[in-house]
Amino acid sequence: MNTGPHFRYLTLATLLGTFALIVLGGVVRITDSGLGCPDWPLCHGKIIPPFDVATLIEYSHRLVAATLGLLVLATLVVAWRRYRSRAWIFWPALVGLVLVIGQSGLGGAAVLTELETYVVMIHMAMAQALLACFILISIDAWRGFSVAGRRLDGQVLLPAVAALGILLLILSGSYVALTGAAGACNQWPLCQGGKLWVVSELPLIHVAHRIASIIALALLGVAAWTAFRPPTRPDMRLMILLALTLFAAQVLVGALTVWWGLPTALRALHVALATATWAALVAATLIPFTTAKVRRLP
Repeated sequence: MNTGPHFRYLTLATLLGTFALIVLGGVVRITDSGLGCPDWPLCHGKIIPPFDVATLIEYSHRLVAATLGLLVLATLVVAWRRYRSRAWIFWPALVGLVLVIGQSGLGGAAVLTELETYVVMIHMAMAQALLACFILISIDAWRGFSVAGRRLDGQVLLPAVAALGILLLILSGSYVALTGAAGACNQWPLCQGGKLWVVSELPLIHVAHRIASIIALALLGVAAWTAFRPPTRPDMRLMILLALTLFAAQVLVGALTVWWGLPTALRALHVALATATWAALVAATLIPFTTAKVRRLP
């Protein structure tokens, strides 16, 4: 059963806001703007900070986070008032608010600890979890969602495993950026001096990220092979195909980023494509549980 149109668009706006926040957070990392506001919750001790580039990037990130917090709170309030009986709307909305509050605290901790690596990575993981929560809420709001009567087979489990692989890939990419290993391999697909393997720390971190991408591709390929076997839902097949396309684009952008000397725009696009791939696989995992009538492909 669909929800009211206003709530559906609210969930969609919150979903898009979460995606925008993740990408902007990636820009903060890429441009080393995490300490553009060296204090928290104010910025340089002010509500309106000075206008230099690093400060504006970090301050914009905080403004988007604050706006997203209001959207998440609004979603939970409406879910409580109108859709309390729909567990797949109300409980993810509640978890979403907890995640936003936790993210806010971790964002402050990241600043106060001068961007401690593990704090920033947990911050990123929570943002991806928040995105998954609102994908679930949006799917239920627009198409209905129920786990009753749907068994867990390969067409459900394999996209979930592939999504987990992409999430780990995203976190490994975050670690590459935080440790300064992004430029440790100046060639692609090989590393420094045309070598396949290296022994120093930063190149090893970079190479490990590339190995993680190969593993993620293998998991995605198996999920796609299963999803394209009959019978399957056309909407799920479309999401898997979208994930494959986004992943291919991400790999291409990653290669171009190395070849062209780590331009900021391409590094930000790399983050956006990785997050979009994660979102597509989460949606592919959840689609088999939607209650809307969809014709299965033979």
